[in-house]
Amino acid sequence: MIHVLIVDDDKLVRKGLMSFLPWESFGMRVVGEAANGEKALEFLKANRVDLLMTDLAMPVMSGIELIRVVRKQYPNIAIAVLTLHQDFEYIQEALRLGAIDYIAKVELEKDQFEEVFRRIHSRIVEEKQKHEHKNESHTIAEACSSDTAYALLTFPDEPLTSSMVADCVSLGWIAESEGSILMWLTDLAKEVQPQGNYEEDPLPPLPNGTRSSGWHMVRIRHTAGLSPSDLFQRVRAYRSRDFFYDCDGNEPNPIEKSVLELLAEHPEPGEEETDTVKKLLHAFTWVHDDEAFDKLCSRLKELRLPVSKLMQWIYGFMVDWNRLYRAIQPDDIKLPDTFTCWGEVADWLKHFRENGITRSGSLQLSPEVSGSIMTAVKIVHDELEFPLYAIDVAKRVNLSRSYFYQCFKEIVGFSFNEYLRKVRIDKAREYLEQTARPIVWIAKQTGYEDEKYFSRTFREQTGMLPSEYRQQYKTR
Repeated sequence: MIHVLIVDDDKLVRKGLMSFLPWESFGMRVVGEAANGEKALEFLKANRVDLLMTDLAMPVMSGIELIRVVRKQYPNIAIAVLTLHQDFEYIQEALRLGAIDYIAKVELEKDQFEEVFRRIHSRIVEEKQKHEHKNESHTIAEACSSDTAYALLTFPDEPLTSSMVADCVSLGWIAESEGSILMWLTDLAKEVQPQGNYEEDPLPPLPNGTRSSGWHMVRIRHTAGLSPSDLFQRVRAYRSRDFFYDCDGNEPNPIEKSVLELLAEHPEPGEEETDTVKKLLHAFTWVHDDEAFDKLCSRLKELRLPVSKLMQWIYGFMVDWNRLYRAIQPDDIKLPDTFTCWGEVADWLKHFRENGITRSGSLQLSPEVSGSIMTAVKIVHDELEFPLYAIDVAKRVNLSRSYFYQCFKEIVGFSFNEYLRKVRIDKAREYLEQTARPIVWIAKQTGYEDEKYFSRTFREQTGMLPSEYRQQYKTR
């Protein structure tokens, strides 16, 4: 996707270009707008831009001045000139400075913009191919002679900003054309390092913007003879499979990998193995059991699921937790939008354990007892349609009947029978609201064999019969 910045002092022109032209159809997306050259340069410092479309006549900083600065600071950005009046002297100056095309604004009328877009797109692709061919010729001639290289990676994959790319070049880093992968080759980087600052196998200097916790350094061994393009390919493959799980977020030293390890294949986990780990996650015993928690983290990491699938698993577990234990933990525990490395997953699970048992911890109950009560709550939800008695559930969670009664009431806030009735009636409400099933079926699904007894209990809890409740819900 080609990222576009529109620069024009006329706000209506900018909004019109952004709103009414078919950018997506030509593989483009407008990522920003600016009213003059200075505003455009501020935007370029923090954002990736592939195509700059600029007017020439603007206050504060003209389009010609902007083009001159951009060609010097951001040589990889393509520039197209927007002009209302075809002043060929200005246009020729812009083309001389490196603009790839000029567009008369009248061309952007509905019957001509496709031709303009197609022309711009083809010239950007042509320039990019020339640049890549030039780089390829350069890197083939300069294959690694050193046995060590370094890579800087971040997750999720975000394009490098123009300012970061410029800083990388000055320090000797090679930036991938797309995506956030930086490579530092000790023998090539030596050429751009100040005399006397190069030592045998040093840790390379960090570019601005990569000192945050989202970036991680990988030291790659046995790189001699490989070209940078080969290394980029191998690092890209490593990043898609193992990089996320190799990071704990607090590495004081680089992650160590050989070239062969970058391409290591991991067999897909079998269905039985994934089901076992998923059940362990949803069993919740790890919330109170240190050994079960360590086992969960170890097994989950060993699976090396794609990050999107890992997020789905954790989200499903969160939904299950909030559904089952709302009475114990009224506030839903939130899940971040994404994790940047495995260390963040492990830290979040640890934090979840600490917060998930706040109430039971305040009652000074042992982890074993708290875990038993949580298991009892899960039994209620999982076996709602079957007969459930406190004495039987107490035996299943290894507590005496009297102690079970006491602890259940202290942690949950209801006696076992009160809670069982509450969950059954809440489930019955859900069936009445979301299905057209007959009352007798709903009664059996919520543990009531006698429909009349179910209706009487439902009215005691809600103030109306099931049929009345359903009718009232429909009329809302």
